[in-house]
Amino acid sequence: MIHVHVLTGFLGVGKTTTLQHLISQKPEDEKWAVLLNEFGKTGLDSDLLNAGESSRGEIHISQVAGGCLCCVTPLLFQTALNKIIRFEKPTRIFIEPSGLGHPDKIIELLKEPQYKKNLIIEAVLTLIDARHLLNIRYREHEIYTRQLAVADVFVANKIELANTEEVAAFDALLNKYQRPGIKVSDGQVPIEYWQKSAKQNSTRMLLNKTGVGHAFFTHTILLDAKSPLNIKNVIDYLKNLKLVRVKGLLPSKSGAILVNGVNQDISVKPNLSESHMYRLEIICDAAMDIANIKEKISACVDD
Repeated sequence: MIHVHVLTGFLGVGKTTTLQHLISQKPEDEKWAVLLNEFGKTGLDSDLLNAGESSRGEIHISQVAGGCLCCVTPLLFQTALNKIIRFEKPTRIFIEPSGLGHPDKIIELLKEPQYKKNLIIEAVLTLIDARHLLNIRYREHEIYTRQLAVADVFVANKIELANTEEVAAFDALLNKYQRPGIKVSDGQVPIEYWQKSAKQNSTRMLLNKTGVGHAFFTHTILLDAKSPLNIKNVIDYLKNLKLVRVKGLLPSKSGAILVNGVNQDISVKPNLSESHMYRLEIICDAAMDIANIKEKISACVDD
């Protein structure tokens, strides 16, 4: 039997960073597979994981891009999952749905009869940025409430950025949902905690009602590798756009630069992956002139 772990959480809470840390702890005697889902058309998370997993070996990474696993691409998800089960035969499968996905529906797919002889569904970990808990925009969003409801374990990531009131809100959440939880920075959930949580027999909170839905717009901007950009100017421009989420690879004179941001908090660092498909994945909560955005970014050439 293959153990399946679902790691969910809203946009930008650090799911891929958490998986990177987990991969660094993989026991040598286990074979792992990771199934990623991104809303963007090209996807970046597999590049990020591939950049950090080479030293561990025995890790297969698959990605389904272009929409929610359970809504837009359920057939692609099941095809990817079936290939992993049949050809990779891993000890464990880690599934990371998009931050805009519906994890409860993914659990339903995993419980379908054809998987009962192959899969053991372990505890669902829901990552939370504690700073979001007091923000109505997040707490009342349908997807956010679904991610909370499906959790077996709550993980407060980026806890060093939360204030006293926000940390107290996380503690109150644990009490309300009667779930175990852990507070971490940079997704550093110890592997022992994953193993411990997998043994708990908790009953997921039923979704009696969901929050308010809100439309998000996703866009992919492809960039020219032959036109290195002034990274500072690009980041300053992106911050002014007040995007919900942005991540991508930018060409620069010093090599590929990874951009990763939520709202106006955008970080950059050199990219270690050998895959250099330069692009930006943008998520916004209002319609935007993407052609104009691409033109402005392309104009930030580093002469």
